[in-house]
Amino acid sequence: VANLLALQPDEQIAQVLDIRDYSAAKYLALATRGGLIKKTHLTEYDTNRTGGIIAINLREDDEVVSAMLVEDDSEILLVSRKGMSLRFVASEDSLRAMGRSTSGVIGMHFRDEDQLLSASVVSDADAAAVFVVTEGGYAKRTSVSEYRPQGRGGLGIKVAKLTEARGDLAGALIVGDEDEVLVVLASGKVVRSSVAEVPAK
Repeated sequence: VANLLALQPDEQIAQVLDIRDYSAAKYLALATRGGLIKKTHLTEYDTNRTGGIIAINLREDDEVVSAMLVEDDSEILLVSRKGMSLRFVASEDSLRAMGRSTSGVIGMHFRDEDQLLSASVVSDADAAAVFVVTEGGYAKRTSVSEYRPQGRGGLGIKVAKLTEARGDLAGALIVGDEDEVLVVLASGKVVRSSVAEVPAK
């Protein structure tokens, strides 16, 4: 990737999205560790500049954690490291489109030292589940329908009860019953598991 992008010394890739062209979705939505979220018309990124272009005006000590392709009726689920979640619709009433060089709006508020872990698009709330894994290796699967839609900017509801032994959340995904997940350990090992092996709660 370094051959394609002129990365700055401390810059890291947060997400890679596969699109056929800039009509693949209406918007690109970005979520930051500090809980900000913004959506911008995807066509605003249609440029041949090889050095990249500004996608979000980040505040000090903040960084992008998720990038998503969304439509006006897409539902987004935000999940924090301390196990809180917030589900909302990315409509113009809730999340208006902004220019590339803006910083976004509050997607989720946090208590204490919490921060955003991930943001995902919910494609089928009736069939999908939220799959979370803690730093200590514990997993939980819950139907998306258990997480009622809320307004953007709240504290959210609890995804999982966390203990010191289990640690904070390390990952959160939207999955289907037939999916498999790969858990990558800090040691470099990879554990492959079927989502169905984790009982739905």
